[in-house]
Amino acid sequence: MPLDDRAAESPVDWSPWGPAVFERARREGKPVVLRISAVWCHWCHVMDETTDSDAEVARRMNEWFVPVRVDNDERPDVNDRYNLGGWPTTAFLTPDGDLITGGTYFPASQFRDVLERVHRGWTENRQAIDAEVARIRARKDEARATVVVDETLAGGAVADAVEAVLAAFDWRYGGFGSQPKFPQPEAVRLLLHAHAGSGAEHPREAAEKTLVAMCTAGREEGRSYGLYDHVAGGFFRYSTTRDWSAPHFEKMAEDNARLALTYLDAWRLLGEELYADTVRGVLGFVLETLSDPAGGAWGSQDADGEAEYYGLAAEGRERLPAPHVDRRIYAGWSALMARAMFEAGAALDWPEARAWALATVERLTESLSTPEGTLRHVLRPFAPVSDRVDLEAPLLLGDQAWGLAALHAAYQATGEPSWLERAERLATAVEGAFLDAERGAFRDRADGPAQGPLDEARWPLAENSFLAEALAEHAALDRGERWREMAGRALAATAGEARRHGFLGAVHGLAAAHVLADPIRVHLVGLADDPALRALWRASWAAYLPARVTEILDPQANAARLGILGYPTDGPPRAYVCLGDRCLEPARAPEELAERLERIEA
Repeated sequence: MPLDDRAAESPVDWSPWGPAVFERARREGKPVVLRISAVWCHWCHVMDETTDSDAEVARRMNEWFVPVRVDNDERPDVNDRYNLGGWPTTAFLTPDGDLITGGTYFPASQFRDVLERVHRGWTENRQAIDAEVARIRARKDEARATVVVDETLAGGAVADAVEAVLAAFDWRYGGFGSQPKFPQPEAVRLLLHAHAGSGAEHPREAAEKTLVAMCTAGREEGRSYGLYDHVAGGFFRYSTTRDWSAPHFEKMAEDNARLALTYLDAWRLLGEELYADTVRGVLGFVLETLSDPAGGAWGSQDADGEAEYYGLAAEGRERLPAPHVDRRIYAGWSALMARAMFEAGAALDWPEARAWALATVERLTESLSTPEGTLRHVLRPFAPVSDRVDLEAPLLLGDQAWGLAALHAAYQATGEPSWLERAERLATAVEGAFLDAERGAFRDRADGPAQGPLDEARWPLAENSFLAEALAEHAALDRGERWREMAGRALAATAGEARRHGFLGAVHGLAAAHVLADPIRVHLVGLADDPALRALWRASWAAYLPARVTEILDPQANAARLGILGYPTDGPPRAYVCLGDRCLEPARAPEELAERLERIEA
């Protein structure tokens, strides 16, 4: 993992994360000082430009420690293990990788004192440090040993998650909790799902209040932003205030993909054009600002410039340089964005979005696929060929989960069997490389080189939940019920953690709702490029059906499968809607298909 430009220009002798730095720390008898930063992080830049540029800070770091720098977006697995509450994180570690102490942002005067205290403790009171490190590790081991893993996914998991989300809802301003306030897309999608399933009004009211507040805050007051950028489109990462009025201005590809899917769900279910317009604004921002010409979403646009730039109207912004864009392509984020573009391209009749999604999935599989079919984490299109892909970095679970969902979307958009075959290879490889069979959940990273110290397994809640949804969809695409069973076991294994997380466990509840539901299968029989079939395809994706899969079956290429399904191969394009063993009469027009979808849900 090459260091970024800021690290390369720093007076601190930063090294990249890896076994070599810990070997050096053991050899020299020094602790490691780990800095976790991000290209979009404003206070990371401030600490680079002020604290680290202080001559005495740099001297102490270089002489007393082994300085190691990690980019949060390139190594989220390291961040997950060592982040101390935000970015930048500065963590002091033993040569074995155990945490000694640390914090987030330090001004130079304070950091000089911190460096001296840690150095003196290490050189003069090592026995006390070793004893405290041993106690911390013992507590971790004890906590891991006492975790109770559920064996089956309980039907109450969804209801419990909805209850936790509603308990945290802010009835005054929308959203969840107080401040800082993050969008929590999966919490909103779970509330929409709860309303659709039961007709209950509280989930709908909470979801709508949040959706409206996030995308309209500041507009009535004539401001060009709230959490949403009313000029360029796209959402900022979070608000420092409860009422969404003071955002941190970074725009993340991951956040905007999740929010696009959330507003698309809201439009499908509730029909409000505000939600469709928000989807167009989010994805329009991606197409305009975060798109690599060869396919893929760039990672983020950072916060530097803040209100000086974003507070201006369009003509004012044109006179200032736009905030920096991180032109790295992260497999999981781009795959999730492709999923959003595929769904919006169909539901909103947006061919440009569909074309972008197809180019992106093609690029990800071409540039980042391993021989086994898994996805590497990051592509650096601007770097020398030798540095574009880090072959030593571990494979990460989130990339595989969202990659699988994107491959499914590509198959459902085109009818090309090759996409489903790639999805099968990926699912099989993930099972082999990530699944902890004894626990039933998936580890956050696959075994491999350059892991560094503290290689204890992690079974992350969000990534297991996203993967469970994708595996359930894989089963619904006629790839075998064992995938749904595997998804259920992963959710059962992480159910306890979901309960402990309160409303932050919404991602688990949403996944459980999808895994426990009987999938609705829409079979479109006809040629993929036939305008009549495309109209049926758009109608199938315009309906709010979270557990729906749509397949395009060519009468010639898929003749054998059509025979098994019992569908005739001649005649005009038509759609068959099935739930379990029950299939409705074929629909030949979009209006008929919409009626069939509504009826089978009733």
